Amino acid sequence: MTIAKTKSNLTFIATLLLILFMLSNCIISYKDYPKILPLPSEEKTLDTPFVYVLPTFPQLNLGGREALKNYFDTKTRFKKTMEGIDVPKVGYLVNVKVNYRSPSPIATAFLGASTLTATFLPAWSTQDGYDVQYILYKDGKKVGTYDYHIFRNYAQWILFIPISWYNFETATEKEVFERMTLKFFEDAKEHF
Repeated sequence: MTIAKTKSNLTFIATLLLILFMLSNCIISYKDYPKILPLPSEEKTLDTPFVYVLPTFPQLNLGGREALKNYFDTKTRFKKTMEGIDVPKVGYLVNVKVNYRSPSPIATAFLGASTLTATFLPAWSTQDGYDVQYILYKDGKKVGTYDYHIFRNYAQWILFIPISWYNFETATEKEVFERMTLKFFEDAKEHF
C-alpha cells in the first residue's frame, strides 16, 4: 500500500513539474491589446433587465468566459443582470458567440513537433485567436450585431524559460475579453 501511494505521489509531482515546465517556456501576447490597469465598474443606474448568453469556449479557456460573466455582472450600469437564453420582452439580451481561430497548418505542425520534443524544437503562431460576435436584442427585437477579432502571438521553445517573465508584462485573455466587451458597449451605446 505504501509503495503504491509513493508511486502515485511521484506521478502527481512529475505531472505538475511537466505542466510547469511546458507553461514556463512559452510566450503569449495579444495583438493590439497592451497590458493596462483593470477596468473600473460603472455605477449601477439602469433598472432595465439585462440578460446575457455566454458561449462554451471551443478550446482551452484561459479566462475569457469568466471575464465576460464578470463584466456583465459587475462592470455594467445594469442593476439586474442574469445569465439566460430567453429574449426579454422588456430589456436587453446580449448573445455572445466565440469561435476559436486555429493556427495555420504549418504552425500547427511546428507546435505538435515542439510539444512532442518537450519544446526542444521551437514553434510559433501569429494567426490564432478568436472571432467574437455580440448579438444585441432590445425589447424583444434584434438591434445589432457587432464583430470583433482577437489575434494572438504564441511561441514556445525551451530557450524561452529565462524570459518567460515577459508573460507578466502582456495582457491576459481575461483582460482582452474585458476590454473587447467595453468596446462593444461603446459601439452599441446608441441602443442603451
